[in-house]
Amino acid sequence: MSVRAARYLADGQTGSAVGLWFMFGLIPTVLFVPLAGMPTGWTRIDAEGLRTRGMTGRRRVAWKDIESIHELAGRGRNGSITQIGVTRTDGTSFLLPIPFTSGKIAEDPDFHEKLELMRREWKKHGGRGGE
Repeated sequence: MSVRAARYLADGQTGSAVGLWFMFGLIPTVLFVPLAGMPTGWTRIDAEGLRTRGMTGRRRVAWKDIESIHELAGRGRNGSITQIGVTRTDGTSFLLPIPFTSGKIAEDPDFHEKLELMRREWKKHGGRGGE
C-alpha cells in the first residue's frame, strides 16, 4: 500500500494517497493501540485441567502436571498488574492471559474468587495442593 500511495503522490494525486494512508495506516493504529497494553485471550477450567488461549498461543495442562497456581504481581505499561501464574511439575511456568487485575484497565472485581476456584479445582482433581 505504501508503494501505491507513493505513486499517487508522485502523480500529484494527494487525495488518493492520503485516503490510502488513512484507511490502512491510521485507522488500524487507532484501533490497535488501546488493546496493545491489555492481556487478551481466555482461560477455561474443566475436569482435565486448564486451557488457555492468548496472544502467545494455546496451552493445555492437566491438573496432575501443575505444581502451583499463584498470583504474580508486577508492573506493566499501564501501571501495576496482578496475573495468575502456573508452575508445572517439570519446572516451567506461564501466566494466564485472563483473569488479571490492574489499577488502570479492565479491573476484574472477581479476580481473587477466580483464583480460589482454580485452586479448589486443581486440588479436587489431584493437584499437589502446595502453593
